Amino acid sequence: MNRVVLVRSGEGSVRAHELDEDGVVVTVTPVPRTELAGFVRARESAPVRWVWDDTTRWYPELLDAGVRVERCTHLRLSSAVLRRSPFVDRSLVQSADAAGWAALEPVVPSDPALFALEDPADRLDPLAEHERQLAAVAASPHRGRLGLLLAAESSGALVAAEMTHAGLPWRADVHDRLLAELLGPRPVNGHRPAALERLLPEIRAAFRAPELNPDSPPGLLRALQDAGLPVSDTRSWTLEQLEHPGIAPLLEYRKLGRLLAANGWNWLDTWVRDGRFRSWFLPGGVVTGRWASNGGGALSVPLQIRPAAIADEGWRFVVADVAQLEPRVLAGMSADTAMAEAARASDLYQGMVASGAVATRAEAKVGMLGAMYGGTAGRAGG
Repeated sequence: MNRVVLVRSGEGSVRAHELDEDGVVVTVTPVPRTELAGFVRARESAPVRWVWDDTTRWYPELLDAGVRVERCTHLRLSSAVLRRSPFVDRSLVQSADAAGWAALEPVVPSDPALFALEDPADRLDPLAEHERQLAAVAASPHRGRLGLLLAAESSGALVAAEMTHAGLPWRADVHDRLLAELLGPRPVNGHRPAALERLLPEIRAAFRAPELNPDSPPGLLRALQDAGLPVSDTRSWTLEQLEHPGIAPLLEYRKLGRLLAANGWNWLDTWVRDGRFRSWFLPGGVVTGRWASNGGGALSVPLQIRPAAIADEGWRFVVADVAQLEPRVLAGMSADTAMAEAARASDLYQGMVASGAVATRAEAKVGMLGAMYGGTAGRAGG
Protein backbone atom coordinates (compact mmCIF):
# COMPACT_ATOMS: atom_id res chain seq x y z
CA MET A 1 0.00 0.00 0.00
CA ASN A 2 1.32 3.43 -0.94
CA ARG A 3 1.97 5.99 1.78
CA VAL A 4 1.69 9.70 1.08
CA VAL A 5 3.03 12.19 3.61
CA LEU A 6 1.32 15.58 3.47
CA VAL A 7 3.46 18.54 4.53
CA ARG A 8 2.50 22.21 4.55
CA SER A 9 5.07 24.18 2.59
CA GLY A 10 3.96 27.76 2.95
CA GLU A 11 0.64 29.55 2.96
CA GLY A 12 -1.80 27.94 0.54
CA SER A 13 0.54 25.12 -0.51
CA VAL A 14 1.05 21.43 0.32
CA ARG A 15 3.74 18.98 -0.75
CA ALA A 16 2.68 15.34 -1.10
CA HIS A 17 5.62 12.96 -0.55
CA GLU A 18 4.96 9.46 -1.87
CA LEU A 19 6.94 6.70 -0.19
CA ASP A 20 7.92 3.26 -1.40
CA GLU A 21 7.60 0.10 0.72
CA ASP A 22 10.86 0.93 2.51
CA GLY A 23 9.69 4.40 3.46
CA VAL A 24 11.89 6.17 0.91
CA VAL A 25 10.47 9.22 -0.87
CA VAL A 26 10.01 8.43 -4.56
CA THR A 27 8.01 11.45 -5.74
CA VAL A 28 7.11 14.87 -4.41
CA THR A 29 4.01 16.55 -5.77
CA PRO A 30 3.26 20.20 -4.99
CA VAL A 31 -0.49 20.71 -4.46
CA PRO A 32 -2.19 24.09 -3.98
CA ARG A 33 -4.26 23.94 -0.80
CA THR A 34 -7.36 24.81 -2.83
CA GLU A 35 -6.84 21.65 -4.90
CA LEU A 36 -5.99 19.31 -2.03
CA ALA A 37 -9.49 17.80 -1.76
CA GLY A 38 -9.49 16.90 -5.45
CA PHE A 39 -5.99 15.43 -5.17
CA VAL A 40 -6.97 13.26 -2.19
CA ARG A 41 -10.24 12.18 -3.82
CA ALA A 42 -8.37 11.02 -6.92
CA ARG A 43 -5.75 9.09 -4.93
CA GLU A 44 -8.41 7.37 -2.81
CA SER A 45 -9.42 5.36 -5.90
CA ALA A 46 -6.55 3.00 -5.03
CA PRO A 47 -5.40 1.84 -1.57
CA VAL A 48 -3.37 4.61 0.10
CA ARG A 49 -2.43 5.58 3.63
CA TRP A 50 -2.18 9.31 4.28
CA VAL A 51 0.46 10.37 6.75
CA TRP A 52 0.02 13.73 8.47
CA ASP A 53 0.98 15.49 11.64
CA ASP A 54 -2.51 15.68 13.11
CA THR A 55 -5.90 14.59 11.78
CA THR A 56 -7.67 17.62 13.24
CA ARG A 57 -5.49 19.85 11.04
CA TRP A 58 -6.23 18.04 7.75
CA TYR A 59 -9.37 15.96 7.73
CA PRO A 60 -12.09 18.52 8.59
CA GLU A 61 -11.52 20.53 5.40
CA LEU A 62 -11.55 17.33 3.35
CA LEU A 63 -14.85 16.32 4.93
CA ASP A 64 -16.25 19.79 4.24
CA ALA A 65 -15.39 19.18 0.58
CA GLY A 66 -17.15 15.81 0.61
CA VAL A 67 -13.97 13.71 0.68
CA ARG A 68 -13.49 10.76 3.04
CA VAL A 69 -10.29 8.78 3.46
CA GLU A 70 -9.96 5.13 4.42
CA ARG A 71 -6.60 5.12 6.22
CA CYS A 72 -4.15 7.49 7.81
CA THR A 73 -1.18 7.60 10.13
CA HIS A 74 -1.74 10.22 12.79
CA LEU A 75 1.78 11.17 13.84
CA ARG A 76 0.84 13.13 16.96
CA LEU A 77 -1.10 10.24 18.51
CA SER A 78 1.43 7.64 17.35
CA SER A 79 4.25 9.67 18.86
CA ALA A 80 2.50 9.71 22.23
CA VAL A 81 2.12 5.90 22.16
CA LEU A 82 5.66 5.12 21.04
CA ARG A 83 7.39 7.46 23.47
CA ARG A 84 5.63 5.75 26.37
CA SER A 85 5.67 2.12 25.23
CA PRO A 86 7.88 -0.31 27.18
CA PHE A 87 8.28 -2.28 23.93
CA VAL A 88 10.06 0.54 22.08
CA ASP A 89 13.72 1.51 22.09
CA ARG A 90 13.32 5.10 23.25
CA SER A 91 16.52 6.18 21.52
CA LEU A 92 14.86 5.51 18.16
CA VAL A 93 12.14 8.08 18.77
CA GLN A 94 14.32 10.79 20.31
CA SER A 95 14.89 13.92 18.24
CA ALA A 96 15.42 17.64 18.54
CA ASP A 97 11.72 18.24 18.03
CA ALA A 98 10.49 15.46 20.37
CA ALA A 99 9.26 18.09 22.82
CA GLY A 100 7.36 19.77 20.02
CA TRP A 101 5.51 16.58 19.16
CA ALA A 102 4.76 15.97 22.83
CA ALA A 103 3.39 19.48 23.25
CA LEU A 104 1.33 19.51 20.04
CA GLU A 105 -2.37 19.90 20.74
CA PRO A 106 -5.35 19.07 18.52
CA VAL A 107 -7.23 22.01 17.05
CA VAL A 108 -10.96 22.70 17.15
CA PRO A 109 -12.98 25.39 15.36
CA SER A 110 -12.24 28.73 16.95
CA ASP A 111 -14.04 32.03 17.14
CA PRO A 112 -13.75 33.51 13.63
CA ALA A 113 -13.38 36.95 15.17
CA LEU A 114 -9.97 35.98 16.55
CA PHE A 115 -6.91 36.10 14.31
CA ALA A 116 -5.08 32.82 13.73
CA LEU A 117 -1.84 32.37 15.63
CA GLU A 118 1.17 30.55 14.21
CA ASP A 119 0.55 26.82 14.23
CA PRO A 120 3.28 24.98 16.18
CA ALA A 121 2.79 22.00 13.84
CA ASP A 122 4.47 24.04 11.08
CA ARG A 123 7.75 23.88 13.02
CA LEU A 124 7.75 20.06 12.99
CA ASP A 125 9.04 17.69 10.31
CA PRO A 126 6.42 14.99 9.55
CA LEU A 127 8.74 13.12 7.16
CA ALA A 128 11.49 12.72 9.76
CA GLU A 129 9.02 11.80 12.49
CA HIS A 130 7.37 9.18 10.30
CA GLU A 131 10.78 7.65 9.55
CA ARG A 132 11.58 7.49 13.27
CA GLN A 133 8.25 5.86 14.03
CA LEU A 134 8.66 3.23 11.31
CA ALA A 135 12.14 2.39 12.64
CA ALA A 136 10.89 2.14 16.23
CA VAL A 137 8.06 -0.23 15.30
CA ALA A 138 10.31 -2.36 13.09
CA ALA A 139 12.81 -2.80 15.93
CA SER A 140 10.20 -3.70 18.53
CA PRO A 141 9.86 -7.34 19.65
CA HIS A 142 6.09 -6.75 19.47
CA ARG A 143 6.04 -4.97 16.13
CA GLY A 144 2.81 -6.64 15.00
CA ARG A 145 0.83 -5.72 18.10
CA LEU A 146 2.34 -2.26 18.20
CA GLY A 147 1.58 -1.60 14.54
CA LEU A 148 -2.01 -2.72 15.05
CA LEU A 149 -2.37 -0.38 18.02
CA LEU A 150 -1.05 2.60 16.04
CA ALA A 151 -3.34 1.79 13.12
CA ALA A 152 -6.32 1.58 15.48
CA GLU A 153 -5.41 4.89 17.13
CA SER A 154 -5.14 6.59 13.74
CA SER A 155 -8.42 5.06 12.58
CA GLY A 156 -10.03 6.39 15.74
CA ALA A 157 -8.87 9.87 14.79
CA LEU A 158 -10.65 9.56 11.44
CA VAL A 159 -13.81 8.33 13.17
CA ALA A 160 -13.69 11.22 15.64
CA ALA A 161 -13.33 13.77 12.84
CA GLU A 162 -16.24 12.20 10.96
CA MET A 163 -18.40 12.19 14.10
CA THR A 164 -17.54 15.83 14.67
CA HIS A 165 -18.36 16.68 11.07
CA ALA A 166 -21.68 14.83 11.03
CA GLY A 167 -22.89 15.78 14.49
CA LEU A 168 -25.32 13.68 16.51
CA PRO A 169 -28.98 13.78 15.40
CA TRP A 170 -30.77 15.69 18.13
CA ARG A 171 -34.41 16.75 18.34
CA ALA A 172 -34.58 20.13 20.05
CA ASP A 173 -38.38 19.85 20.43
CA VAL A 174 -38.04 16.51 22.25
CA HIS A 175 -35.28 17.90 24.47
CA ASP A 176 -37.47 20.90 25.35
CA ARG A 177 -40.41 18.59 26.14
CA LEU A 178 -38.25 16.40 28.39
CA LEU A 179 -36.98 19.43 30.29
CA ALA A 180 -40.52 20.76 30.68
CA GLU A 181 -41.69 17.42 32.08
CA LEU A 182 -38.89 17.40 34.65
CA LEU A 183 -38.44 21.09 35.43
CA GLY A 184 -41.56 22.85 34.22
CA PRO A 185 -41.86 25.35 31.36
CA ARG A 186 -38.76 27.25 30.30
CA PRO A 187 -38.35 30.10 32.80
CA VAL A 188 -37.47 33.70 32.15
CA ASN A 189 -33.71 34.27 32.32
CA GLY A 190 -32.54 34.68 35.90
CA HIS A 191 -35.47 32.76 37.39
CA ARG A 192 -35.71 29.19 38.65
CA PRO A 193 -37.85 26.63 36.84
CA ALA A 194 -41.18 25.76 38.47
CA ALA A 195 -39.96 22.40 39.82
CA LEU A 196 -37.16 24.07 41.77
CA GLU A 197 -39.46 26.84 42.98
CA ARG A 198 -41.88 24.21 44.32
CA LEU A 199 -39.13 22.52 46.33
CA LEU A 200 -37.68 25.74 47.72
CA PRO A 201 -40.32 26.47 50.45
CA GLU A 202 -40.14 22.87 51.71
CA ILE A 203 -36.34 23.04 51.99
CA ARG A 204 -36.37 26.42 53.71
CA ALA A 205 -39.06 25.34 56.16
CA ALA A 206 -37.28 22.09 57.01
CA PHE A 207 -34.05 23.93 57.86
CA ARG A 208 -35.82 26.95 59.36
CA ALA A 209 -33.88 29.18 56.99
CA PRO A 210 -36.38 31.45 55.15
CA GLU A 211 -33.65 33.12 53.08
CA LEU A 212 -31.72 29.95 52.21
CA ASN A 213 -30.40 29.71 48.66
CA PRO A 214 -29.64 26.00 48.04
CA ASP A 215 -27.44 26.99 45.09
CA SER A 216 -24.98 28.69 47.46
CA PRO A 217 -22.61 26.10 49.02
CA PRO A 218 -21.51 28.38 51.90
CA GLY A 219 -25.12 29.32 52.73
CA LEU A 220 -26.27 25.71 52.49
CA LEU A 221 -23.40 24.47 54.67
CA ARG A 222 -24.27 27.05 57.29
CA ALA A 223 -27.95 25.99 57.25
CA LEU A 224 -27.01 22.33 57.63
CA GLN A 225 -24.72 23.04 60.57
CA ASP A 226 -27.30 25.33 62.20
CA ALA A 227 -29.73 22.40 61.99
CA GLY A 228 -27.28 20.37 64.07
CA LEU A 229 -26.01 18.18 61.25
CA PRO A 230 -22.31 17.15 61.54
CA VAL A 231 -21.13 18.09 58.05
CA SER A 232 -18.10 19.88 56.66
CA ASP A 233 -19.15 19.95 52.99
CA THR A 234 -22.29 19.89 50.86
CA ARG A 235 -21.45 17.07 48.46
CA SER A 236 -24.37 14.83 47.54
CA TRP A 237 -22.54 11.79 48.96
CA THR A 238 -22.31 13.56 52.31
CA LEU A 239 -25.96 14.61 52.26
CA GLU A 240 -27.14 11.08 51.45
CA GLN A 241 -25.72 9.86 54.78
CA LEU A 242 -27.83 12.28 56.80
CA GLU A 243 -31.26 11.82 58.36
CA HIS A 244 -33.30 15.02 58.34
CA PRO A 245 -36.69 15.95 56.81
CA GLY A 246 -35.02 18.54 54.60
CA ILE A 247 -32.52 16.15 52.98
CA ALA A 248 -34.88 14.42 50.52
CA PRO A 249 -36.21 17.63 48.93
CA LEU A 250 -32.71 19.12 48.98
CA LEU A 251 -31.27 16.13 47.09
CA GLU A 252 -34.11 16.33 44.56
CA TYR A 253 -33.43 20.05 44.15
CA ARG A 254 -29.72 19.35 43.60
CA LYS A 255 -30.43 16.62 41.03
CA LEU A 256 -32.75 18.84 39.00
CA GLY A 257 -30.37 21.77 39.39
CA ARG A 258 -27.51 19.74 37.92
CA LEU A 259 -29.65 18.80 34.95
CA LEU A 260 -30.60 22.43 34.40
CA ALA A 261 -27.00 23.66 34.65
CA ALA A 262 -25.40 20.90 32.56
CA ASN A 263 -28.03 20.08 29.93
CA GLY A 264 -30.82 22.61 30.28
CA TRP A 265 -32.13 25.19 27.84
CA ASN A 266 -28.83 27.05 27.69
CA TRP A 267 -27.10 23.81 26.64
CA LEU A 268 -29.76 23.32 23.98
CA ASP A 269 -29.27 26.84 22.61
CA THR A 270 -25.47 26.49 22.63
CA TRP A 271 -24.81 23.02 21.28
CA VAL A 272 -27.75 22.03 19.08
CA ARG A 273 -27.97 23.53 15.60
CA ASP A 274 -29.88 22.38 12.52
CA GLY A 275 -31.01 19.18 14.20
CA ARG A 276 -27.50 18.17 15.31
CA PHE A 277 -25.68 18.14 18.62
CA ARG A 278 -22.37 19.77 17.68
CA SER A 279 -19.42 18.71 19.82
CA TRP A 280 -15.78 17.93 18.94
CA PHE A 281 -14.43 14.46 19.66
CA LEU A 282 -10.77 14.00 20.52
CA PRO A 283 -9.08 10.56 20.74
CA GLY A 284 -6.32 10.46 23.33
CA GLY A 285 -7.78 13.61 24.80
CA VAL A 286 -6.77 12.82 28.40
CA VAL A 287 -3.57 11.52 29.93
CA THR A 288 -4.87 7.95 30.23
CA GLY A 289 -5.45 7.81 26.46
CA ARG A 290 -9.23 7.94 26.70
CA TRP A 291 -11.30 9.95 24.27
CA ALA A 292 -12.47 13.38 25.29
CA SER A 293 -15.02 15.79 23.89
CA ASN A 294 -14.76 19.54 23.61
CA GLY A 295 -18.14 21.14 24.12
CA GLY A 296 -21.43 20.01 25.59
CA GLY A 297 -20.22 17.00 27.57
CA ALA A 298 -20.82 14.67 24.62
CA LEU A 299 -19.34 11.64 26.39
CA SER A 300 -21.62 11.93 29.44
CA VAL A 301 -25.11 12.88 28.24
CA PRO A 302 -27.49 12.14 31.16
CA LEU A 303 -30.13 9.46 30.84
CA GLN A 304 -33.03 11.90 31.24
CA ILE A 305 -32.42 13.65 27.91
CA ARG A 306 -31.02 10.81 25.78
CA PRO A 307 -34.45 10.20 24.17
CA ALA A 308 -33.82 13.46 22.24
CA ALA A 309 -31.15 11.63 20.24
CA ILE A 310 -33.35 10.25 17.46
CA ALA A 311 -31.85 8.69 14.35
CA ASP A 312 -32.52 10.26 10.97
CA GLU A 313 -35.16 8.76 8.71
CA GLY A 314 -33.88 5.51 7.26
CA TRP A 315 -31.16 5.13 9.88
CA ARG A 316 -31.02 3.56 13.32
CA PHE A 317 -28.76 3.80 16.35
CA VAL A 318 -26.90 0.76 17.63
CA VAL A 319 -26.48 1.01 21.39
CA ALA A 320 -23.60 -0.88 22.96
CA ASP A 321 -23.14 -1.29 26.69
CA VAL A 322 -19.45 -0.72 27.43
CA ALA A 323 -19.84 -0.71 31.20
CA GLN A 324 -16.59 -1.67 32.97
CA LEU A 325 -14.83 -1.89 29.62
CA GLU A 326 -11.58 -0.30 30.78
CA PRO A 327 -10.91 -2.59 33.77
CA ARG A 328 -11.63 -5.59 31.52
CA VAL A 329 -9.11 -4.29 28.97
CA LEU A 330 -6.63 -3.71 31.80
CA ALA A 331 -7.05 -7.31 32.95
CA GLY A 332 -6.26 -8.53 29.44
CA MET A 333 -3.29 -6.22 28.94
CA SER A 334 -1.75 -7.15 32.29
CA ALA A 335 -2.45 -10.90 31.84
CA ASP A 336 -3.95 -10.90 35.34
CA THR A 337 -5.77 -14.24 35.29
CA ALA A 338 -7.54 -13.62 38.61
CA MET A 339 -8.89 -10.31 37.34
CA ALA A 340 -9.88 -11.92 34.05
CA GLU A 341 -11.79 -14.58 35.96
CA ALA A 342 -13.62 -11.88 37.93
CA ALA A 343 -14.42 -10.17 34.64
CA ARG A 344 -16.40 -13.22 33.51
CA ALA A 345 -19.23 -12.00 35.74
CA SER A 346 -21.62 -9.37 34.42
CA ASP A 347 -20.40 -7.13 37.24
CA LEU A 348 -16.61 -7.23 37.39
CA TYR A 349 -16.50 -5.46 40.77
CA GLN A 350 -18.86 -7.99 42.33
CA GLY A 351 -16.70 -10.70 40.78
CA MET A 352 -13.72 -9.29 42.66
CA VAL A 353 -15.70 -9.54 45.90
CA ALA A 354 -16.67 -13.14 45.12
CA SER A 355 -13.01 -14.00 44.54
CA GLY A 356 -12.15 -12.79 48.04
CA ALA A 357 -9.85 -10.00 46.81
CA VAL A 358 -11.84 -7.29 48.62
CA ALA A 359 -14.70 -7.18 51.08
CA THR A 360 -17.14 -4.87 49.29
CA ARG A 361 -18.04 -3.77 45.79
CA ALA A 362 -17.30 -0.17 46.72
CA GLU A 363 -13.73 -1.10 47.70
CA ALA A 364 -13.30 -2.99 44.43
CA LYS A 365 -14.45 -0.04 42.34
CA VAL A 366 -12.38 2.56 44.18
CA GLY A 367 -9.28 0.35 44.03
CA MET A 368 -9.69 -0.32 40.32
CA LEU A 369 -10.24 3.33 39.47
CA GLY A 370 -7.16 4.20 41.53
CA ALA A 371 -5.11 1.64 39.59
CA MET A 372 -6.29 2.98 36.24
CA TYR A 373 -5.99 6.69 36.97
CA GLY A 374 -3.01 6.83 39.29
CA GLY A 375 -4.72 7.18 42.65
CA THR A 376 -2.09 7.17 45.40
CA ALA A 377 -3.89 8.65 48.37
CA GLY A 378 -6.91 7.89 50.52
CA ARG A 379 -9.08 4.87 49.72
CA ALA A 380 -7.71 4.67 46.14
CA GLY A 381 -4.13 4.52 47.37
CA GLY A 382 -4.89 1.78 49.83
